[in-house]
Order: sequence, then C-alpha cells, then structure tokens
Amino acid sequence: MSHVAAAPIRCLRRSLSHALILSLCLAPVVDVGLGIRIARAQDGETEVARQRFSEGVRHYDQKEYEKARLAFLQAYLLKPHRAVLLNLAQSELKAGRYAEAAENFAKYIRENPTADAMDHAKAALEEARQKVGEINVEVNATGATLNVDGADVGKSPLPYPIYVMPGRHTVRATSKSGLSADESLEAVAGQHVYVTLALPEGSRMSPQTAAAAAPPGAKAAPPARAATPPAAAAPVLKQTPLPSDTAAAESHHSHGFFGWIADSPGAIATVTIAGLALGTSAVLAGFANNRYAAANDARDQIEQALQDNVNKGVLVGTAVPCGANGVANRSDSFDSRVQPDDVKYLTGAFANACSRFTERSDSGDRLKTLSLVSLGVGAFAAVGTVVWYFSDTGGEPTETAKNKTSFARHRAHVTPVLSRDGTGVWVDFVF
Repeated sequence: MSHVAAAPIRCLRRSLSHALILSLCLAPVVDVGLGIRIARAQDGETEVARQRFSEGVRHYDQKEYEKARLAFLQAYLLKPHRAVLLNLAQSELKAGRYAEAAENFAKYIRENPTADAMDHAKAALEEARQKVGEINVEVNATGATLNVDGADVGKSPLPYPIYVMPGRHTVRATSKSGLSADESLEAVAGQHVYVTLALPEGSRMSPQTAAAAAPPGAKAAPPARAATPPAAAAPVLKQTPLPSDTAAAESHHSHGFFGWIADSPGAIATVTIAGLALGTSAVLAGFANNRYAAANDARDQIEQALQDNVNKGVLVGTAVPCGANGVANRSDSFDSRVQPDDVKYLTGAFANACSRFTERSDSGDRLKTLSLVSLGVGAFAAVGTVVWYFSDTGGEPTETAKNKTSFARHRAHVTPVLSRDGTGVWVDFVF
C-alpha cells in the first residue's frame, strides 16, 4: 500500500489587471508501470502533473506563454484541477489562442461559481471574447452530435456558446440515426451568431428497426441507401426580398445582357473561360483543403505522441517533435534511462510522422497556389466580359428611350473570395 500525502506546490503569482494568487495541492498515487525498460523506483501521474505545473509557472514568468500553455495542459490532463485550468486559460490568452482561452475561462466560471478568482476569470473571459466569434447552436433533436470544422463540441441541446477564431467555419449536427445538417458561416471577432439546424425527421428507418418490423418468415430486404434529405428540411438563410420596382427593372433589363452574350461569339468564349477557370479553382481548393486536413491529422497525432511520451518519462519536457531540434535529431530529447533500442524506435517513428506532415502541408500549399491562379484567370475573364458589355452597349439598353432613365442603376460588382476553406468570385449584376 502506498502512502498518500498532500504536498503543496509553488503557486503562480503575477501582476495583471487583477492580482491573481493560485495554489495547487496534489497527492501522489500508486506507481504505474510504463511498459518499457526504464529503471524507476517511484513514478505516477501526480508527480508528473506537479512537475508540469512547476514548468508552466517557470515558463510563464519568463513570458514563454506557448511553452507554459503546453505544460499546464499536460498537468490538467493528468490531474484536472481548477487552479491548473485557470493557469492554462491565462497562458492561452497570452499566447494568442483566444478561442481556447475563452472556452477554458468559461468552463472555469461554470464549474467554480464561488471561486476567489472569479472576478479575474470574468474579466479575462471578456478580453478573450473580443477576439473571437461566438456561435449558439439550436437543433430540432436532442442528443445530436455537434461539431465545428470536423471537431466534436458536444451534444444538443448545447447550453453554452462555442468560441471560434474569426473566419469561415462549418457547424454540423448529426442525429443518432446518421442523418445530418450543416451550415457554413463567417465568424467575426466580438460578434454573436445564432445557428439553427433542422435535422430531417422520419426519412429513414435504422436497419435494426426495419428488421424488427418485418413479418415472421419474411425475407429481409437489402438495406436501402440513405436518401438525400429533402430540400425543405435543409437550413434556410433568410433573405430580404427585393423592392417591387427593383425586381421589375431587373426582370425587364436582364434579357438585354444575356441576349448580347448569345449574339457575341467572343462573349461566349470569355464566359466559358471564366466558368472553367472558376470551376477548376473550386476543385483545386477542395483538394487543397483535403491535404490540409490530412496534415492537421498528422500534426495532432505527433503532438499526442509527444505528450504521451513526455507523460511516461520517455522524453524530457522540453522536447519538440519536428524540425532541426526535433526528437529525430536530438538525442538529448530522451530521458537518460531510456534503452537505446527504444530511442532508435521512437527516433524513426517521429522522423516518419514529421515527414508525412511536411509532405501533406506542402502539397496543400501547391494546390492552393494553383487554385488562386485559376481564380485570378476566372475573375479576369468575368470582369472583362462585364466591361466589354458596358463598352459595347454604352451601358444602357437600346430598346426604347424610356429605358435610358434607368442607366444610373446599371452596375456590376465583382468580389474575389479567398480563404483556406474555399476560393471563388462573387459577381453581382444589376441591369
């Protein structure tokens, strides 16, 4: 039987807009075997958590906030404690990881409503919220899995907002039967967005339910493919209707533009080039996103492997996974008690994983560059067609003198759309 005793650890004390004094008391636990040949008398999660917490304090005092964040994260995963959580959130805020900081400050406030550091946590949460977008998700089903950009964030109904960095994001809800609905949105710093996802109801039966409903002795029918959810069940974005006079004017004059294209072989060619280039850009952007997603998966696996081996005492706390100072290039990244065979195995594993990450990331960059080039060609062709139309027609229809009064309303807006999630061009015509 191991002896359990409480041992206080040096708390993190720093001068901020609010003074914050934290302390952490963790107790040692029974020693756990690591599964590799390391001679160690006593070791356990509590001791490792204590060491990581102390490292986090030291890094924070030296303003090495990213290293402090990693150390506090490792300590919290081993021993979830509110003091560690608050230190982790503060380090994330200083490191510029505002979405993660807002999430952890909010978690601290929810779980510790009477904590002494509540005023500081609330002030820090407000600071982080100014740098991120907030998403509230409502789903017409209970127990649906919610995820943002492919990462699960909880089940519906979700009682608290989701914090994301500014930019394009996709929110998806998936029911227990596998049906899903999603919506893409643009998150803006300091703004709150409400998203309603409507899951189709009763559009298919699960294989188990269908089998149970079949009469005795009946031959089971092969499982049917899931039908595409009806268009009426998909999320609908509300749009402001056009004023009646504007709609009538557009209906009256739009025929002139498309009639001009039909009568001009050169215009048909430029429109075709624009369509092909923009379509190619979209396809290449999709491939680039897939490569980036594969690179992110490889990165997450590398970070998890690094964390696991640090927790086990195989790697030192300052070890980095890749690069010139990575595990594959620095033998001092390993604990001195690790056997040579284990060092050789892990060195090769990290080298291969880092190579996969680099290859996927570089491939995504190349595809993105080609996508942007195609986008430029398509945008140029689209803008050229519009300019050609106005120069060829004088910017106004020639049907009647009455239509000349609408010349001031003839305009075209071309807006390139460039982001990691997609590329394209938005062309808005008013005739």
